[in-house]
Parts: sequence; structure tokens; C-alpha cells
Amino acid sequence: MIALNSSDFSRPSFISVLERVYFSEIDQAFLIWGALTLMIFSLAQFSTLGWGTQAVLDAALTGAGIAATSGLTWAIATIAKLRWVIFLWAGLMSAGSVATAYGIFYGNPLILSHLCLLWLGLCAIGYGAMAVGMRSRCFTAAFLVHLSAIVCFGHTSSCQFFSSGLVMALTLFFFSIVSWDMQTSDAT
Repeated sequence: MIALNSSDFSRPSFISVLERVYFSEIDQAFLIWGALTLMIFSLAQFSTLGWGTQAVLDAALTGAGIAATSGLTWAIATIAKLRWVIFLWAGLMSAGSVATAYGIFYGNPLILSHLCLLWLGLCAIGYGAMAVGMRSRCFTAAFLVHLSAIVCFGHTSSCQFFSSGLVMALTLFFFSIVSWDMQTSDAT
């Protein structure tokens, strides 16, 4: 006779499932940037905070994101000879923060009316550079998605911040869970 008890049929708990999920440092960097992007662009779309307050908060979040993800990925990027990627994105995000702050604090109408296109463009530049530098089809696709969003969102004003944030964040979340391709410089 076989004796069974209820513990033989228990389902795995949520915590035990989470313990089996592993995100590399690069995956974690994508997740961090995805969450920050969604937060920043959701604030811009739905918050009642003033633009100046949002600009300061967004710059602080962007700076924290640059510091956290650079520290998280530096060792891997060094081994893979891809530190230029960290410098590229840190430069693009810093430039975007400065341009956004300038547009808001100095009331530049050209920048203010094109903030979403600016950020989608910066991301397109980053993904395009990675596509070429890493010879990656995945980053080429991300580049094309962001260019397509620029074309689409350039003709609409409804929920432009949230829609732009979704494009950027979902791309980052996608890269955190999917294996993406690249060829190193020593590959033929």
C-alpha cells in the first residue's frame, strides 16, 4: 500500500517560482530602463505635476538609471569589448535629459512640441548604432520599430507620451526576456 499526503500534490508557491527565474545583469539593466521609461512617460502623460518638477524628477531618475545600469553591466561589457555601448547610451540619455530640461525651463516651443519624437529618435540612434556595431538583427528591428513610431506619432497628439513610453519600455522588456543576436568583431 502507498501512503500519500496532501504535500505530495502541492503546487509550487509564487516565491519558489520566482527563485527559479534568473535575469542576467544585462537583462536586469533592460528591466530597470523599461520600468524607468514607463514611469517617466506615464508621469508626463497622466501626472498633474508641473513640467519643471517633472523635468527635475525625470533627470534624477535618468541619472540613477545610468549609474545603476552602468555599474551592473560594466564587467560584462568589458569582457565582451562593448563598453562603447554603455558610453553611447549614457551619452544619449544625458543629452536627452539636457535637451528636455532646456526645452522646459527656457520654454523652447520646438523642443516642447517634439519631446516624444526626440526620445524615440535618441533610442533609434542607440539601437541603430548597436545594430551596426554588434551586427545584430534584433537591434536593427528595434531601430526600425522606433523609426516607425516616430512616423506614426508625428501625426497624432493623443496620448503621445504614454504611447511613446510604451514603445520604448516594451522594447526594453522584450530584450530582457529574449535572446538577441550579435557578432563580435573577431567573428567572420
